[in-house]
Amino acid sequence: MLKRIVSLLILAVSLAACGGGSDNPTPAKRLEGEIFGPIHHVIDAEIRSNVGYSGSLETSRYLQKIGKANVLDFLFMFPILDRGAVRLVSNAEARLDEYIAQNNDVLLPGVRLYLIDEMYLGAALVQDDPVEYQAQLDDLKRGIALVRQRLPQARLGISFSPHATLNNPKVMPFIQSAIALVDWVGTTSYWLGDKATIPALHEWSRTFPMLAKHAQPTVETWYIAQAFRAPSWDKQVFREYMQTELQLSDAYDAIIFFGWQETSELSALTAGRFFEPETRTLYSRFLNR
Repeated sequence: MLKRIVSLLILAVSLAACGGGSDNPTPAKRLEGEIFGPIHHVIDAEIRSNVGYSGSLETSRYLQKIGKANVLDFLFMFPILDRGAVRLVSNAEARLDEYIAQNNDVLLPGVRLYLIDEMYLGAALVQDDPVEYQAQLDDLKRGIALVRQRLPQARLGISFSPHATLNNPKVMPFIQSAIALVDWVGTTSYWLGDKATIPALHEWSRTFPMLAKHAQPTVETWYIAQAFRAPSWDKQVFREYMQTELQLSDAYDAIIFFGWQETSELSALTAGRFFEPETRTLYSRFLNR
């Protein structure tokens, strides 16, 4: 997810639980959490959380240890290839078996596995091509079959971005077909500084839960909240955007924040922890008291 957002952000700036955290049943309360880097992000977190996701297995094990629901990074099965396509690796079966052998301790019943980050984000790069969309969907089906065969206790998920659908109308049926295959689905309606895109982003966030439930009535919906802002962006416009988005996020089964503590290759000044008081106030109901 980070690399996808980073690449788009740089482009935009230049042009512009039954979770794996414990053996206890899923808590009745909504899942809220953060996308973490190293362990100290969990320890020093300002955003309250009962769930976490990290690309670091060390951090995932720590989340499990302290009883938080766990989302494991399985993106190794579906790397981003040329022209933005996301395809199943040729040695997926061997890589999956190796992962299971080395990390069986975190593959507890109910653990959520994140398979594809922003599926079809490269839609524009393949010129709204249904043949390419179908090829990626077929790969998803094959990957899911492999994982379900070996890890029937896991809950499999993917995410989508509205940026994949802008000017790409032919992609929508494939998004619905992909959602029908998984147990949970996230969406990340991040803004990249262009005011003209705001209405479409809000509409996507508003309608995505209904779209997802129509495709798969039992699917769990996740809102991936933007917690970063480029210094060059209009602060007031960003505040207004996020105020609406966070209101819309209440319709989702879970919310998880990206970019509050760090944004990796981007300047640290983009991270939410550096927001001025007026912007931090928007996120206050999600912060530790």
